[in-house]
Amino acid sequence: MALTVAIDFTIPPPEELTPPATPPSEFAPCAPWSSEPVPFGGDDNCWHYLPSCKRFDLSRGSSRKLIIDADDGVSEHRGCIIDPASTVLVVIDMQNYFISPKCRDHQGGIAAVEPTLKVIERCRTDGIQVAWLNWGITEQDLRVMPPAVQRGFNRDLVASKGYGWHVGLGAQLPDNQGRCLWKGSWNAQLYEPLLEASRPAEDLFFDKNRPSGMWSPTEPLHAYLQASGKKTILFAGVNTDQCVLGTLTDSYSWGFDCILLSDCAGTMTGFSAQELCHYNIATNYGFVTDSQAFLDAVHVTADNTF
Repeated sequence: MALTVAIDFTIPPPEELTPPATPPSEFAPCAPWSSEPVPFGGDDNCWHYLPSCKRFDLSRGSSRKLIIDADDGVSEHRGCIIDPASTVLVVIDMQNYFISPKCRDHQGGIAAVEPTLKVIERCRTDGIQVAWLNWGITEQDLRVMPPAVQRGFNRDLVASKGYGWHVGLGAQLPDNQGRCLWKGSWNAQLYEPLLEASRPAEDLFFDKNRPSGMWSPTEPLHAYLQASGKKTILFAGVNTDQCVLGTLTDSYSWGFDCILLSDCAGTMTGFSAQELCHYNIATNYGFVTDSQAFLDAVHVTADNTF
């Protein structure tokens, strides 16, 4: 049996198409923003945006807070408020292999050293934990190393020696530098000015075996953060668009607050890689500030008005 559907194609007169002079209430102009804090996140892991000062409060109810300003030109906010006791500074790959002039000309890495040293001192003053995250591989790491990671450390020598030559991670480097990024080797040590600034009795030292030090819950840094209850990470190191960004984005995916100290990080990539990282972090993964803003950060208590 066929089903017949009647459709009315009658076009209403023009006067019936004219919109009403007064728009319906649902299309009325929006009311001004409320001054009440705006929550982001779940019940047990929540930020609050404070419209009155255009900052994000990441302190999660702590009575001790540190206000860090940021340029609101891209991010459209003025920075964030952190709890020093729940924060850790992670300095990534500031090792001889990456930034020592004996190994390469890493101008961005060298430029990041001085501001990083200043930030470390401020962290020590404020009770923020300082942590060093470095490549430090072993024979077991090499046996299970993904091919793509190994290739990344092979590419500079491909033109002269070709793929398949035993170079890259774990290979013997010239001039007694040791095996490439091998745990305990000279090239895997912190660059001298940073090595001198480190405090083995106070600082934390974590090895990694991938560009990211947060790729797995079993990685030492990841395990520490979960056990300690730290929520906020300040990022410094090299290379901004590789190991720093990889660790930062994994941290973001695992629910940690991510703050990049822009002049404490550098890269050799070119192609505006540094600027692109700043933009993506500021608008997606977390916050971007610089060493001077961190040094100028102001302490407040829960009773202060921001």
